[in-house]
Amino acid sequence: MSKSEQDVEADADAVERLQVRRWRFEQFIELGFSESVSAMLAEAHVDLSLVRRMMAAGCPVETASRIVL
Repeated sequence: MSKSEQDVEADADAVERLQVRRWRFEQFIELGFSESVSAMLAEAHVDLSLVRRMMAAGCPVETASRIVL
């Protein structure tokens, strides 16, 4: 693989990671977290399904963020 092919692949990986982080951010926003907390949760690779289960069980947003961060 040439250097330019490696650069293109690296760029594609970076774009994909950014898209995943953006999607995760949006998911946390929909769950009721603030923008700043949602950004931290998305960046920290917090288990989104765990947070969804916590919220479904009635865990307040503030408590959930303290538990998982």
